[in-house]
Amino acid sequence: MTPSPIRQEQLRQHRRETLLYLIVPLLVSVLVVLLGIVAVLLLQRQLQVSLLADWMLTVFVFCPSLICSTVICILLMAGVALMGRASKAAARPLEKLNTLTESVAEKTTKAADSVNAATVNVASRFAFLDSLLNVFELPDAKKDTKENSHDSNLTP
Repeated sequence: MTPSPIRQEQLRQHRRETLLYLIVPLLVSVLVVLLGIVAVLLLQRQLQVSLLADWMLTVFVFCPSLICSTVICILLMAGVALMGRASKAAARPLEKLNTLTESVAEKTTKAADSVNAATVNVASRFAFLDSLLNVFELPDAKKDTKENSHDSNLTP
C-alpha cells in the first residue's frame, strides 16, 4: 500500500524536524567536545590543567545551578501564563461591573440633582420668610463695625 501524498508530506516534515532539532544539535555538541579534547591534548601541561579545571568548574558548579534555576524559571513562566489567563477570564466580569458602577453613578447623580432642585424650589418659595426672620437680629453692618473697632483697639 502506498502512503497518501499528505502522509508522505507529514513523514518528510517529521524527518526534517528530527534532523533540524535533534541530530544537528547532537552533532554540534559532539564536535565541540571533540575539539575541546583535541585542544587540551595539543596544549602544554599547565594549560591542560587550567582548561580542565575551568571545564570541571563549569560542569560541577554552573550546570547544577542552571538545572535548579530552570525549575524556578518554568514555575515563573507558568505563573505568568496563568496570570494572563486569569486576566482574560476576569475581563468580562470586570467590564460588567464597570457598566453597573457607571449606571449606579448616573442614577445617584440624577437623584442628587432632583433633591437639589427640590431643595432650591422649597428655599425659593420660603425666601420671603428669611427677611421676616431677620427682623429681630442686629444689622450686619453695625455688628461688623463694632467687631472691627474692638479689634483695632487691641492691636498696638
